[in-house]
Amino acid sequence: MDEFAYVASHDLQEPLRKISTFNERLKNKVGNVLGSDGIMYLERIISSTENMRMLIDNLLEFSRTARSSQAYTKCDLNVILEEAISDLELKIEETKTDIQASVLPVIEAVPLEMKQLFSNLINNSIKFRKPEVDPVIIVRSTSLNKEEKNRYHLPLDVNYIQIEITDNGIGFESEYAERIFQIFQRLHGKSEYAGSGIGLAICKKIVDNHEGIIFGEGTLGKGASFKVILPEKQIK
Repeated sequence: MDEFAYVASHDLQEPLRKISTFNERLKNKVGNVLGSDGIMYLERIISSTENMRMLIDNLLEFSRTARSSQAYTKCDLNVILEEAISDLELKIEETKTDIQASVLPVIEAVPLEMKQLFSNLINNSIKFRKPEVDPVIIVRSTSLNKEEKNRYHLPLDVNYIQIEITDNGIGFESEYAERIFQIFQRLHGKSEYAGSGIGLAICKKIVDNHEGIIFGEGTLGKGASFKVILPEKQIK
């Protein structure tokens, strides 16, 4: 994994930098000669290069998450959520997204991974918003009772919390509820929604690292809800 991380962060990125640099130089030097079709081809090269760079960055993030060895500590999820919202501030403002959050608990977790989890889920809700409809994202949490623990085959002597992130976006068909967490899986074309198809796979890996469960529920055209179940204290 360390060797992959090095290759992804250096050896694969360097050729992309050169492609971008020489492409821009070519555009500036002979753009007036190439005409509209030539400029269009150059812009497609730039777009493809940026997509490749994003894919490499996401793969690197996925590899880091997969080999997480960071220590668990007490995490105030209210603070973690605020940090995630702050990082997405511009996107939230541009899309006029309304985020409504109830009081969240304090749990044992890896703070950076919890922040990544919230960021990815909120970003996912914003990305798959309905056209001409301001996104509304609701974040709330509850404690699991005995019946719920039995339903999810969880130990009864461990306290679990459930975080639910619900949106009013385009939703998805229930048959895709498991597929969306697989790496590189996409339900929509790249021309409709940008992205690499890794964001939710990273969420699942983070939740797995914390001995938890994540699943999504959706109705096409009526929004989606992602539920994350985590132990209050790590069992390991």
